[in-house]
Amino acid sequence: MLYTASYYVPEDWHGQAYRVSRGHPRGRKTQWETLPFLYPTRELLKAYQAGAMDFTGLETEYRGELAVSRLGVPEFQEWLDGAASQGDFTLLCFEKAEQPCHRRILGRWLLETVPSLRLGALK
Repeated sequence: MLYTASYYVPEDWHGQAYRVSRGHPRGRKTQWETLPFLYPTRELLKAYQAGAMDFTGLETEYRGELAVSRLGVPEFQEWLDGAASQGDFTLLCFEKAEQPCHRRILGRWLLETVPSLRLGALK
């Protein structure tokens, strides 16, 4: 099952935790694996943070990046192929549950892309 959560709410983590943000929380011991092929590009994040695009624009662009990376990064496709069979896992980044966040975009994209993947919770 797929879950998403903030680094700062470990009680929302289920199964294997994966960092899907470019940055690592300061002062936190690493308790997760990294999946760099799921990170949004620096350029995309900078444009969003600078206000050059709204969250809808971020979603559109990030989904496009995921589609291209899936085809161009063999490790990405391998991970996708095994995602549904790995049991519970959680995609982590910084934002609080009520804030707009790329991890939920990613979670919805994964559910659409891997039909056998089941939803736990998108927080």
